[in-house]
Amino acid sequence: MPGTFLGITDKGLDVKKGWFDMASLDYSAKPSENTVTAGCPRGRCVHLDTLGKFVPGPHATGCAIFLLNGTDDADVSNPGTTTAGSFAHIAVAPTGKMSGLVATGGYEIATTEFVSDGKTYNPGDALTATKVGPGAAVAATDGQLTPGTVYHHPIVGVVSSGVSPNHNGVSSLSFWSVWLPAGANAAAPWDGTVA
Repeated sequence: MPGTFLGITDKGLDVKKGWFDMASLDYSAKPSENTVTAGCPRGRCVHLDTLGKFVPGPHATGCAIFLLNGTDDADVSNPGTTTAGSFAHIAVAPTGKMSGLVATGGYEIATTEFVSDGKTYNPGDALTATKVGPGAAVAATDGQLTPGTVYHHPIVGVVSSGVSPNHNGVSSLSFWSVWLPAGANAAAPWDGTVA
């Protein structure tokens, strides 16, 4: 939703180890139209669609990417007004592109974007990301990290130190990025649904 200004500390992705140097692996792309409509904050897990655009949530075989900026960030979308219609000039030149860290990179990451209701995250637990279903539909919660089952869900990370407040006092999940596609051993072909 262009025009929604989040506090700079509300959503985030902090790279604790492994970034930034010349060997770091990142990727930039524009969000899909459905992603812009639903909104996708920094810290979420995305993948590339067939047009090379970011879509929230994991893909059965396409590599996961963790967003460094979101659809409402001023360097992605800068409508020049607040949701109330007031002028709010932010001196940037938005290109519409978002950037993120590719899950195959050697990173330890802390994200605010994880499912906290009724979930536990212990060191060594496999992680996937939420996706409401197959196709182009995008839900507002797609791309949040959640526990995953190896060889059934695409695995995007492994819990390192678990959940704790980040430097802004916001609850964050710390993990190491990995990429393991959904396997042929799944009960059925993975359809994108994570309960």
